[in-house]
Amino acid sequence: MCNRDNDIRNLSGKILLSTSSVQSENLSKSMVFICKHSKEGAVGVVINKLIPNITVCDVLEKLKINTEGVEDLEIHFGGLEEVDKCFILHSDDYMFANSVSVVNNIAFAMNEDVIKLVTSTCAPKKKLLCLGCGIWGPEQLENEVASTYWIPIEADEALIFGDPMADKWSKALLKIGSRTNLFSNLQGSA
Repeated sequence: MCNRDNDIRNLSGKILLSTSSVQSENLSKSMVFICKHSKEGAVGVVINKLIPNITVCDVLEKLKINTEGVEDLEIHFGGLEEVDKCFILHSDDYMFANSVSVVNNIAFAMNEDVIKLVTSTCAPKKKLLCLGCGIWGPEQLENEVASTYWIPIEADEALIFGDPMADKWSKALLKIGSRTNLFSNLQGSA
């Protein structure tokens, strides 16, 4: 688990686990990978919720793009903001022109590289495609963590890219030696 005193001001590359204090149905039992965090705010993507009944091939077919030989990736719900943008979390074994390295062999890229991701023979081995993201203003995320809405933990590839989606949140709690009922009485406000 993160040392809150040292890490609350820089949560880039961490995973945030929602607690029972998060009442939003979209964010209940969610895991958010923080792509960028600074004094100006933060950006992150939900990594454990799929958008049902839609895949990359579905999207490409609607755009009339040939899907022959395309890896049909599932699309994740990344967050409630910027829902018209694609965010790609990926291993750093291959970096796109606009990829940004975040932490521990994990990078992210945006819109322009989605077609390259699914159509190129040169692509990262591990990838997660998200529509939308979460955006926090200055000190908003720090206040939410301090108010026990989120528990920051160290990110690792297994939690980000591993399956199955439904078990990720519980596995993350077990990683920090916790059970979900320990968080049922946490209180706070955003």
